Amino acid sequence: MRRPDLIIKAILVCLALSSTILAQEPAPPAAKTPGPTVELSLIVTDSKNKSCNQVSKDDVHVIEDKVEQTVLSIAPDERPVDLVLAIDSSNSLRSLMRTVFETAALVIVNRRPEDEILLMRFISSDKIEKLTDFTRDGDALMAGLKAITIEGGKSAVIDALYVSAGTFADFKKISPDRRKVVVIITDGEDRNSHYKLDALVKKLHQSDVQVFALGLVTELDRESGLVSKSPRDKAENLLKTVTEETGGRVFFPGNRNELLDSMTQIINDLRGQFRLTYQSSNGATKGFRKVEVKLNSPSGEKLKAIVPRRYETQ
Repeated sequence: MRRPDLIIKAILVCLALSSTILAQEPAPPAAKTPGPTVELSLIVTDSKNKSCNQVSKDDVHVIEDKVEQTVLSIAPDERPVDLVLAIDSSNSLRSLMRTVFETAALVIVNRRPEDEILLMRFISSDKIEKLTDFTRDGDALMAGLKAITIEGGKSAVIDALYVSAGTFADFKKISPDRRKVVVIITDGEDRNSHYKLDALVKKLHQSDVQVFALGLVTELDRESGLVSKSPRDKAENLLKTVTEETGGRVFFPGNRNELLDSMTQIINDLRGQFRLTYQSSNGATKGFRKVEVKLNSPSGEKLKAIVPRRYETQ
């Protein structure tokens, strides 16, 4: 065989081997799909359980499904509030109603000019009534408050919250530039609801509603059964679950002064919370994602971050 033929064959063999080697090399990893930009409400409280109105972006750490995320911004949330004020008017609260009315009035008189309030009363599932539509009219709201009457019946706390969350969908002014909030005043003892707690929590997350609660549980029985929690424990657990899931707060005042102070704190929370924005690194998983926020405290004071426990991607 002539030498040029040998050279050509050698070249062809090398090219074939090179192609085989290249074919066996692993392909570069595919670029990860970026996740959504997520906005959360954030309340920061101090060691005395009072809300703080200052926090630095560098001191905020967001963990989504156990993975730390990139915080984009944090700023005071100055958006107007659309607020449902839901009042339990079942017979179990008869002795407290004068103070309940006084406390509810604080929300009305301390509303900001752009805030809208819907007043609702509830007892059983078939007695959940809107006393006003969303309005800025303080006189109409005070008149609705004075019209509340006490009736017998088994309280439907879960249903009242479910209906409250649904009212925002029909409100023509709903937009990302407004916040959706429910403030409920109740003893928390649910005895007559159609909806289950899981369905309520899902509804609140999907509606992006933040819940605050005043739990008037002092008159409930502390005694538990052999296999069940006491009525008071059940009421406290219910109100803690819905508020913690939505990034709100619950208070369990023991007297008139504590009740008024608790509502004042809720008003402060509404005005003093933050809007936290972060970039999720997870662009694949659909459904609910768990969220946790941790805070550094340069001053050494113990601070607590309150945010919704999870959000849903489509």
